[in-house]
Amino acid sequence: MSRPDLSEYHDPIVTEPVLGALPPDGTKNTVSTGHRSAPHFSRVNFVFTRTGWWRQPGTKSRGALARQVLVVTDVDASLLERGTRSVSDERAALDFLATRGIPLVINSSRTRAEIERLHQTLRMLTPFISEHGSALFLPRGCLPVVSDRAKPAVGGNVIEFGRRYHDVVDRLRDGCREAGVDIVAFADLSIEEVAHELDIASVEAQLVKLREYTELFRLVDDRDTTRSRLFKALRRRGLRCSRRGRHHLVTATPNRAESLHTLRTLWTEAWGDHVMVGLGDSEDDVAWLQHVDVAIVVQNHRWAVPARVFSKLPTVHVTRWTGRHGWSDAIFEYVGPLVAQRGAGQSPGTVHR
Repeated sequence: MSRPDLSEYHDPIVTEPVLGALPPDGTKNTVSTGHRSAPHFSRVNFVFTRTGWWRQPGTKSRGALARQVLVVTDVDASLLERGTRSVSDERAALDFLATRGIPLVINSSRTRAEIERLHQTLRMLTPFISEHGSALFLPRGCLPVVSDRAKPAVGGNVIEFGRRYHDVVDRLRDGCREAGVDIVAFADLSIEEVAHELDIASVEAQLVKLREYTELFRLVDDRDTTRSRLFKALRRRGLRCSRRGRHHLVTATPNRAESLHTLRTLWTEAWGDHVMVGLGDSEDDVAWLQHVDVAIVVQNHRWAVPARVFSKLPTVHVTRWTGRHGWSDAIFEYVGPLVAQRGAGQSPGTVHR
């Protein structure tokens, strides 16, 4: 079984379009996702083929079985190594999905540029959700339907749920002035300074800087009273924050799960009933894990799963291991049986937890 070459992940940024473009006439067919009063469904007739979601030798095309199981995952502290931005060498779980054609959808606070680079590394052609639920990207050829909310983007289409970056940054600055709080905002940092802040390589910092909907910042004074004062000012401006280590991510996206709902609607319209498996690694992921069929929390070294998570996710599975080991183990323990059940002819609408 051929394994993807990971050596290119730390190479300079690829500047050519990643996943193609719109058809020559610029048209697109659409499907409503429930945001319109008169839903309309039609098929994309110019991009969709039976080629697999995985672009590597030895992988299967989109068969009926592959369409029945959809794996959605965060990547930090799970699929990716803790303390690094590159993919782990432990590839067994990824190979398991790839050789069976099971689609892997990334749902992350990372930027589109970061996720597209990961797509290139893994040779995937699947939808993905960027910047904390702010946008759902549909690479050209990954689905036979497109939402009527979708806008053209390089390599396909995008459905946006948050405000644009400059608006979020302006509101953040206004909130800081009102609260009298000093921050270090990534908008004001150079690529080299971002690399130093996050302890990553400059090429990766460049991808982090390509933000479209959210902003990262660090409080100069990180006391509880300072945080509370700032967060109240930001909430009055329609912003919400979540912690990312010693930094905070601020977004104007009201509901992180809406992008996942939209993806599920599109998937159901394209191929009918399916089982959605979700893997997260922090309490912040609970907001969208509540809307999958099989919820899995991957333990990490920074976070012990609190009791309140079990009250929100009563059927959640918690991995025995942390990080990439826990993520890999979860794929075999929970996705493997689903694939086997459906391969044996079980109805796709039946979910075992």
